Amino acid sequence: MATSVQWQLAHDAAVRYEQILVPSILGPFARALVDWAQLPVGDTVLDVGCGTGAAARAAAERVGPAGSVTAVDVNPGMLDVARSLPPVRGAPITWREGSAYQLPLPDRSVEHVICAQTLQFLETPGLALAEMHRVLKAGGRVALSVWCPIRENPYFHALVDAVAHYIDPDTAKGLGAAFALTDADRVVALLHGAGFSTFEVAPWTIELDLPALDTFVPRHISATPMSPGYSAAPPARQAAVVADVAARLAHFAASDGQVRIPFRSYFVAGRS
Repeated sequence: MATSVQWQLAHDAAVRYEQILVPSILGPFARALVDWAQLPVGDTVLDVGCGTGAAARAAAERVGPAGSVTAVDVNPGMLDVARSLPPVRGAPITWREGSAYQLPLPDRSVEHVICAQTLQFLETPGLALAEMHRVLKAGGRVALSVWCPIRENPYFHALVDAVAHYIDPDTAKGLGAAFALTDADRVVALLHGAGFSTFEVAPWTIELDLPALDTFVPRHISATPMSPGYSAAPPARQAAVVADVAARLAHFAASDGQVRIPFRSYFVAGRS
């Protein structure tokens, strides 16, 4: 969930987000975050900024039928898609529209909070973390992820640079906003300021196999706030973006056209 207006995707874009970004990039990282959090069977979990539900579903499988998961997002389009997907085997998931700044849960009501790739989009992340602290039971744990600096994420770096050069810098901000909070020490400081303690930080790298970039790059852009600016550009400039990204990442390509690219994120945890 992003309170940034840029990332309030309408229903069609939310569908593309689920079909394109979740299986290729965001889903593997959401599952890795949930695995790293080691959620015990039977526990209660809140997913803040659930999007279309990748982390919430992984959490539901992890805590099992004896547990429960509440998934909150401010974007109704994302929640519509989340609710339309087949249920997973595990805990029931309650999907709720709401703000990270005013979570629709009572005080001390959950044992774990997960927040996958959301904090960086919030204008006042400390306020959101204070809300997460409020709803956690004593000794409860928050586990969150933010991207490492964009220079450590070669695919994103190449794409943002190409869009800024061949389309315009404002369009590139539609993805660049995802890298607004890439300092793990600052995340820990924000957690401390919200009342958390006993911190853990883990840089996490996953090598992901992406489809051929000549088809994947335009599809990826279509599922992000960059889509309107990219779609309005002349076809030659759109093609130049794709060609530039493919050229920069050619050393990752395999003979079948797929590319295996490392992506890096910070996983950060704290206790209430």
